[in-house]
Amino acid sequence: MKISVLVLLLSVSQAFAADSGLNPFAFDGFSDTAKGLVVTDAGQPEKLQVPLRPVYVEQPVVNHQPNAGRYRPYIPSLDRVKAVFLAPYDPSRDSKGYGEMEIEEIMAAIDKTAAELTKMGIKVILVGNPGPELRASVAAVKSYGGNMANLETFAKKDYHLNHLWFRDYGLLPIKDLGTGRWDNISMIIRGKPLNDLLAFAQQRFGLRTIDSLDVSETGGQLRGGNILMDEAGRCYSAGFRHPLYEATFKCTKTITFPCRSDVCHTDEYVTFLKNDTAITNQQEFVPALKEAGVKNIRLVPYDVHLSLANVLIVNDTVFMMYLDHVKDKMLQAKSVFEREGYKVIPINSGGAGRQYGAVHCLTKEIPE
Repeated sequence: MKISVLVLLLSVSQAFAADSGLNPFAFDGFSDTAKGLVVTDAGQPEKLQVPLRPVYVEQPVVNHQPNAGRYRPYIPSLDRVKAVFLAPYDPSRDSKGYGEMEIEEIMAAIDKTAAELTKMGIKVILVGNPGPELRASVAAVKSYGGNMANLETFAKKDYHLNHLWFRDYGLLPIKDLGTGRWDNISMIIRGKPLNDLLAFAQQRFGLRTIDSLDVSETGGQLRGGNILMDEAGRCYSAGFRHPLYEATFKCTKTITFPCRSDVCHTDEYVTFLKNDTAITNQQEFVPALKEAGVKNIRLVPYDVHLSLANVLIVNDTVFMMYLDHVKDKMLQAKSVFEREGYKVIPINSGGAGRQYGAVHCLTKEIPE
């Protein structure tokens, strides 16, 4: 399959932005960050150039025009999960920091989540470079009471794989709406597909790679957290409309939220449950959700560092990261999900939630 030439135009035009005097970019310098966005054919050197300087929205925008794409991404409110990937930290691959987040605390969140998933009967696959970090995670999962029969490791050879934010790299399971088959779009880094991981996903889960999307340094706008769809087929993005919504996904309509955090991922602001229910921590997004036709909208508390809407949903269980100083807010958010019929497992990360990092960012689900 080829992704056709993509045009990142929102229903809000550049002319409107100019006439209204609005800065089309959410914050200074972001336009320079989001350069060189490309879409590639899987395994091919040719690249389809996405237009530079796409229009960023300052206010939520609802585009009611559907498209005729053939695929949809994994949707937690519709699909069951059989496996979850997590990627332990590898200090030899990355010298940069994570703001206020401590690596040890991030690893604790990964290991605790992995343990709870294995207890649920979900297969957990720890992806990492073979070495002490991977072995330490296996030992930690065991110490947390994990069911070791449901734990696997994948010693990767492609060393450019980001070790932590697995949501943003590697695999993007998509469903062919014509055949019902689950395939994969490879989210590659600087033109380097994760070939060993892709081969493993096809052999282990039957996910053949049908196309690739370059997720190089683009300010996070093309990464995994920026790809959401609800059970009604509405597609959601943040900052600007995602290129997969133009020709590949079958969106009944698209909703684009403005950036309200440095990372600017949709999953920081909203998630979607069964029975056409949206959970959001942004009161300002409620009118757009109503305009899009979402029937039930529930608010969870907002925190400047930690998003309690950014949760991992595995079947009927919600994994919610929290910090001690926002425990009261976490309990409020927990009750919101529980009223919708979900079991909530709080993951006290100690510090991994700062700056909107969350357990959802650290994982990638494989649907049944």
